Formats: sequence, C-alpha cells, structure tokens
Amino acid sequence: MSGARDIMQQSSKHMVALAALATLSLVACNKPTPQPPAAAPPPVAVAVAPIPTAGPVNPVMAVTTYVCSDTQTVVAGYPDPQTAIVTWKDHTYTLKLASAASGTRYTGYGLQWWTTGLTAGTLAPLKPGEEIASTTGVACVAKTPGDVVPPPPGAPGGLAADGTPISEAPFTATSAQGAANVVQTYYALIEQKKYADAAALRSDGKSADFSLYSSYHAQVGAPGKIEGAAGSLYVDVPVVIYGRFEAGHEVHQSGKVTLRRVNDVPGSSAAQRLWRIERITLK
Repeated sequence: MSGARDIMQQSSKHMVALAALATLSLVACNKPTPQPPAAAPPPVAVAVAPIPTAGPVNPVMAVTTYVCSDTQTVVAGYPDPQTAIVTWKDHTYTLKLASAASGTRYTGYGLQWWTTGLTAGTLAPLKPGEEIASTTGVACVAKTPGDVVPPPPGAPGGLAADGTPISEAPFTATSAQGAANVVQTYYALIEQKKYADAAALRSDGKSADFSLYSSYHAQVGAPGKIEGAAGSLYVDVPVVIYGRFEAGHEVHQSGKVTLRRVNDVPGSSAAQRLWRIERITLK
C-alpha cells in the first residue's frame, strides 16, 4: 500500500510540473513580439521671411542734368514714377507727380517741374494757392555727356552776380553796346571755326590757335563805360570762356576783352571808328 501511495504522489508531482511547464509555455507564446521603435515624423517646413537689408533712400534710377535759359542748371532724379528729386541753386526738393494735359508735371515746395520725356523741362514757381504755375518759368534742356556749362552768375569764374547780359535794345556800332556786339560776333565765329573772319575783328588781324580745343564757347556780359586816351576810345567787356580740350578735360576761364577805336575826330575814317579787339585778358 505504501508503495502504491508513493507512486501516486510522484505521479501527482509530475503532473503538477507538467502543468506549470505548460503554463509557462502558454505565457511565452502569448507574449507580444518586441517591435522596433517608430521612426520620428519628418520635420514640418516653416517658411521664414528673409530679413530685409537696408536700401538707399530715394534710390535715383535716372539722373539728368539740364541747362536752363538763365544759365542755371537743374539736376533731376526719378526714383519712381511718382517722384522727381530736383536740385536747383544748391537746394534739393522732393516733388510729387501732379496732373498734366501733356508731358509729366511734378510739384512741391512752391515749385513746378514740368518735363517732356527726359530731354527738356520747365521750372516755375508756384504762388500760394496755385495748382498750376501762372508764370512761364525757365526752359531747360538736357545736357549731353559732352556738354560743358559755365559757372552761374556770381559764382567764382562766372559773370557778375546780376547776370546782366548785353542789351537787345537798338544800338549804334560806335557805342559801348556796339563793342559788346563785336565780342559776341567774334566768339560766335570761333564756335563756327571761322577763324579768319574772327581775326578780322582784332586790331592786329591775327588768329589765335584753337586747335587744342574740341569745343570753345563764351558768355558775354554787359560792357563797361567808354574811356578816352590819346585820341582813342576804349571799353572793357567781361567774358566767361568754357569748353573742352581735345584731350578731354574741360576749359574754364574768365576775364575781359578790351576794345579800341579812334575817337570821332575830323579826318578819321569810318573803318578807324569801328571797334576792334585790342587784347583779351583771361585767367
């Protein structure tokens, strides 16, 4: 009996062990298979506006220099279709687009700048309350790269501050105005390269050498008073010379032209009583 009991006990232990093993196997089978970690989601692109760089104030895209009828110059820049930046008499004005029947008109600071393309313009003052200038103003023409302009009146090397030109009133050939007209004719002939004709207006009849110049111009001012000495009459006429050498650099000189003629005395001929250029003093 005891032997049978031992066998039963051992059999019971063996069955318990098998049950435990089966349980462990079942747990092992039901354990989830390890999975690799999920990949991180791709980064979301965020649009970032670029940091603006500092730009020029009123960037002048087209700058034109104009020579005006009063010998002044106007420099105009057009940074955008609505604006003109005008420099005149050493002051700069920002003008805005205004209505115009033709051409392009800009106004501001009591000024009106009315252009025809970039080749010509008119600068006029605007009176209080005016939208369109009632005065004609001064006409200005665009300067080409080869042009040279004289100094404005009153500036170093320019004519007198009042800018008095020679008068357009009738005059006699023997008057001071007649002398100034000789000077104006002389330089007009030089501009046209008619050097022999110009030399005929000089007392010595000699032609100066202008071969070094590609252009040669003169502003002629109002003549001074006629002075007499030893049977002759003299008068000084101020001039401003400007132009360009053949080598490329500009010419700027100022001074006076002294003219002489014989006094109105009996026996003097008509030719002797005509003004002729006695000397030209330039610096």
